This record gives sequence, C-alpha cells and structure tokens, in this order.
Amino acid sequence: MPSSPPPNDAIADLANVLGDDNVRTLVSTFLRDFPASFKALSEGDRKNQHRIAHSLKSTFRLMGAYTLSERMTELEDRLAPETGPGIAPAELVAIKNEFALVEISLRTFAEA
Repeated sequence: MPSSPPPNDAIADLANVLGDDNVRTLVSTFLRDFPASFKALSEGDRKNQHRIAHSLKSTFRLMGAYTLSERMTELEDRLAPETGPGIAPAELVAIKNEFALVEISLRTFAEA
C-alpha cells in the first residue's frame, strides 16, 4: 500500500526534518489526544481553558491548521484576563466542525 503524502506544507516541512514515520507518529498522537483537549477546553475553568487554548494554538499551527490556530489565539487572548466573556457554545461547535475537516487529511496521512 503506497503511503499518503503530507496533507499540507507544514506537515511536509516537518517530514523533511523529522522523517515521515516520526511525523506520522506525531500526527497520530495529536489526533488521539485532541478529544481530551477539546473536552478540557469546553468544560474546564477559565485558567485551564486559557492553557488549553495556548497549547492548541501552537499544535494547530504545527499541523498546518492555521484557521484553528488563529481561533485559539483569539480565545487565548480573550481568556487571559480573569474576567470577561468565556467560550460561547457556538465557538465550540465551530472548532469541532473545523477540526473534523482537518482531521480527515491528517488521519489519511497518519494511517498510511
């Protein structure tokens, strides 16, 4: 079975440095861990939500999911103060839906 090429330039760049197998493992780990991170983002206290948004911002950027990374940057900035608006349910739905689109190509690459 031929392996799937990297789904985007960010993953291709990582594969050039770390090798395809290592990047497939990295992507698989991210895909495995995302549901727990999303749950913590949606249910955690403000301080934990801020920490998760920061972490996901960087990871999404690494995975080439730039729109999701930008969304996490916005959440991180909004959640930094101790008071103010939290994460709206509609934002969580949008994050989950956009992740589902990104997940398809990442999973195809990781499982090849």
